[in-house]
Amino acid sequence: MPNVRTVSEHGSFRLVERDGLYAVIEARNGQVYGLHGDEGDRAGAPDRPDAAEAVVAPGDWSAEDDARRRFEEMTARGEDLARNIW
Repeated sequence: MPNVRTVSEHGSFRLVERDGLYAVIEARNGQVYGLHGDEGDRAGAPDRPDAAEAVVAPGDWSAEDDARRRFEEMTARGEDLARNIW
């Protein structure tokens, strides 16, 4: 059974928790991605409950307040991008 649970989701971003540590991932087209790496160069994994463990580097799990801040930054950037595109 996976140890990761989704805490919050907004657009393509998810705030996930594992054993008291938190991370942000991006989900698109049936895949999930960690936030590090170039857009076309990030390793992905099929979008399953255990996928975050595969795409989040060990050092990218953090305290909840840090991860929530990053989640808010990423969702705001996504909304700004969407406004500019449309």
